[in-house]
Amino acid sequence: MPPSMALRPSSFLLLRRETPKLSRIFLTRYYRSAVASSSAMQSQTPPSSSPQEIPDDLLLSSTGSLIRGLAVYSALSFPTFVDASPTLLKVTTGIPVVKQVALSVVRNTFFKHFVGGESFQQAIPLIESLRQRNLASMLEYSVEVDEESAKENSKQSGAINGNKVIPQYVKNIQEIMDSIPQASAVEDEFKLKHPSTRKTSIAIKLSALVPSATALKDFSTALLAKQSTPNDPFTTSLLYDSSISTYIEESHIAALKELHDSLTKIGELAAQYGVRIFVDAEHTWYQPAIDAFATDMMLSSNSFDQASPINPVVHLTFQAYLRSTPARLKSAIAHATSNKYALGVKLVRGAYHPQEIENHASNPANKGTLPPVWSEKNETDKCYNQCVELLLDELASVTQGKQPSIGLLFGTHNKESCNTVISGLVERHMATVETNEQGKEVVRVPPSVSAQVLVGQLLGMADELTNYVSSRLNSPNSPIVLKCIPYGRLEDVMPYLGRRAVENKSVLGNSNTSIERQRISQELRRRFFNRA
Repeated sequence: MPPSMALRPSSFLLLRRETPKLSRIFLTRYYRSAVASSSAMQSQTPPSSSPQEIPDDLLLSSTGSLIRGLAVYSALSFPTFVDASPTLLKVTTGIPVVKQVALSVVRNTFFKHFVGGESFQQAIPLIESLRQRNLASMLEYSVEVDEESAKENSKQSGAINGNKVIPQYVKNIQEIMDSIPQASAVEDEFKLKHPSTRKTSIAIKLSALVPSATALKDFSTALLAKQSTPNDPFTTSLLYDSSISTYIEESHIAALKELHDSLTKIGELAAQYGVRIFVDAEHTWYQPAIDAFATDMMLSSNSFDQASPINPVVHLTFQAYLRSTPARLKSAIAHATSNKYALGVKLVRGAYHPQEIENHASNPANKGTLPPVWSEKNETDKCYNQCVELLLDELASVTQGKQPSIGLLFGTHNKESCNTVISGLVERHMATVETNEQGKEVVRVPPSVSAQVLVGQLLGMADELTNYVSSRLNSPNSPIVLKCIPYGRLEDVMPYLGRRAVENKSVLGNSNTSIERQRISQELRRRFFNRA
């Protein structure tokens, strides 16, 4: 599999005109190392699927869905198409006659491939089919707030309730509140009692839960200005300090306090129902505020005194392409220990590298300083794997009959990183190598460990890697491998689909789509011509 941040050279060319000179220097170095790594990967022979060993995701798929997947992966092999997709979607859906045709095409291709359904209920069959393969599910309501129309509540798009317009961010919060008991009900249907088996979780994105993300940006500025020790965890206490009005306008302070109240309720509900919550990471100019809210949620919902069958309940996302991440992880571990709560960590590489480079270069005050992200791809890879080792060390130190004090989700489409997780569990005696009934070597993970560890990929992406990792790990009824499943009405998730395609261009492009196309083509040949 290719590194999860690998980007195509033509993607860089599209950014070049809009990117300051310093930004271009860092982007060139980053992409050059990424392309070199991807080229090496492409020289490898893709995995074969003999009739005797057809992966479950292919075996259980209809011929129609395979043809759709082949069409989608073929389209996503062209980075120019990926870059243009947000604009293309916006333009085509803005023309009345063309809109219905465009929506029909998207619904029957990209939507069905990458989205679980228009509602949580529609996604349940997918959750159940994944669980039959011992795969967990993380649901994310992927409807975002339109920044242009969200400057004032009166201008927001939303459903009319009498004479009142319900803002989109309010609907998003309510959807999350509704999804938690639904996720719990899905787990109840499996009739498995051990906490390690409850693996249907919810992801939330905080910028979609406020009227305007500018409030998060202003709060982040205030938090950084008041921070006494670099990389120390943030909390929301500053939000209730009289000095906060120096940094944030009153309407945004009110919105942030409303968000705080909503997140507290979400955390309490998740703990009550035993459903894990994963707080997404976003741009660095929002991240301090996101960290503060997530830390507050962990302080209450992940407390060692709470009675939830799972702990941690709330998880904060850390991005390995940030230079500060190793130090922030160490500080977060220390903060959780001293405050007696279980730390929830989702580790990813990061999805906003070009924007981070460009934002840093555009600020004259940053002249002569390094950007917050690593400049080269192999630096991000190295940082990610070092963070994996750090987190597994911490997990190993608390799994010897003690109360769980850390829970981990490794979000990665990188095979080397997946192998680092698997070998790390074995090396630290948290898992054992054994031979299964088919004579294959597998890694057995006991419930005490599988309850605290997940490895995740996005729905519709890196399915070959998902199959590989799940086949390596033996943890019956306690899935360790997870698929992230976005859902929402087609019209509402269109912006998400376009943005996600661009953000994950590294996952969709190069050797990954090539491998997926070859896997699907091989299965179609077997079905149509009875040959592998």
